[in-house]
Amino acid sequence: MTPIINLINAWSHVQYETLLDNLNKKIYKVDSEISEIADTIRNNGVAVIENYYSEEKCDAIIAEIDRLVVDDSVNLWQDDSKSDSRVYGSHIHSELIREFHNDDYLKQIGQDYLQTELVNSHTLGARLVSKEHNLGSGGGWHRDSVYKKQYKSIVYLTDVDEQNGPFEFLLKSHQKTSIYSSIIKNGFKAHQNRMSSEEVEAFKEKSPEYKSKVFTAKRGSVVLVDTSGIHRGMPIQNGSRYALTNYFFPKHHYTESQKKKFEKLL
Repeated sequence: MTPIINLINAWSHVQYETLLDNLNKKIYKVDSEISEIADTIRNNGVAVIENYYSEEKCDAIIAEIDRLVVDDSVNLWQDDSKSDSRVYGSHIHSELIREFHNDDYLKQIGQDYLQTELVNSHTLGARLVSKEHNLGSGGGWHRDSVYKKQYKSIVYLTDVDEQNGPFEFLLKSHQKTSIYSSIIKNGFKAHQNRMSSEEVEAFKEKSPEYKSKVFTAKRGSVVLVDTSGIHRGMPIQNGSRYALTNYFFPKHHYTESQKKKFEKLL
């Protein structure tokens, strides 16, 4: 398709999803702290809460993830390099992880941000270890969804520096204008949700308003993010990284087909 056709295609999908979101809009009464965090996500696409979990709690959850990864009765996903190990339904198998899954405070932030009711489909328990040629968590640069908003809460269970596969995000790329910019300036496809490193570098060069930020943080920190923005887990160069991730969806998007898709992974 030509850039013009891709642009028209993108515009029509943005209009449809905006209408659907407006029809399901709900204003929540929240305290000023929640509102401030939600506004940060609204402006940049991502926010961080430090010291959300204690070191002791992080250690206990790490032990739970290690237990689940070697449990033959648990559905385990691994990438080709065996660097990225994921238990998508970790909340089903661990009471401690289920506390994070049911965390109402983090859910309230997402509901205030998106102004709609959210459903937490599952909690991913992840262990990332350094392996040669690994692509990092998520397998490189991508959007979880191009047009539909998605909110995730990620708690780092280990200290994460630039060598440990930190989360990286293009600030403000969750805004719909970034879709149009990527088509006009870089020739992206209307529904393109995966990008090479070269494509992302070219996008940043031509659209400098979308700046990359690497989220290094101490263990126990929580990253709150709209993953319709362009992001990745950086390739891990050293050590290991443990994390839990809640996958929240607007209730009007969490259809039976979407539910069945994730049930296959749990």
